Amino acid sequence: MSLLLSTGAFASSLSGAAPGMVLMKPTSIAHSGTSATLGANGQVTFTSVESVSLNGVFSADFDNYVVSCRLIADTANINVFAKLRASGTDAVGANYTWQRLRANSTTVDASRNSGATKANIAEGSVTAASGFNLSIYGPALAQPTAMRSTTIMGRDGARLTDLASTHSLSISYDGVTIAMDAGFSYLTGALQVYGVRS
Repeated sequence: MSLLLSTGAFASSLSGAAPGMVLMKPTSIAHSGTSATLGANGQVTFTSVESVSLNGVFSADFDNYVVSCRLIADTANINVFAKLRASGTDAVGANYTWQRLRANSTTVDASRNSGATKANIAEGSVTAASGFNLSIYGPALAQPTAMRSTTIMGRDGARLTDLASTHSLSISYDGVTIAMDAGFSYLTGALQVYGVRS
């Protein structure tokens, strides 16, 4: 790209398929709990849900995606999980492995779970705002899927949690469910999904 281009030509060259993050809109959503709403721009807001599912949000248009979420829970120190899904149905089977590193005040701890039925992706707490960014690598590709998320939680000042997950099956997925353990807690917040254009 030449710096001698006029402003109009320069701006034109950055439009269309320029690298960056593209806001995605699910074809539909589902939830368990009080309410969830799909906005016109693709943002999903939810109130007191055990789970919220996004359908038709991953495609061959992008290899990688980022889920950006703010949330608050109705119970202290809860774990938030993800399940990949296809055609409106969550993947079943113990095909996830996840690893967690957590810094809480001056204490650092780690844990690991293999042969899991879902990926641990975040933490939440009552009255303490939390947020996470979940990167999902190649969910629509017929290959194993990797995920990584970073969570900040207001409980105990600022708790930082870094989580990595893999799903071992070579299957193409078009959606994801964000969920609690059934009957354990409820989440309120909002999320958006972005496709990463290279």
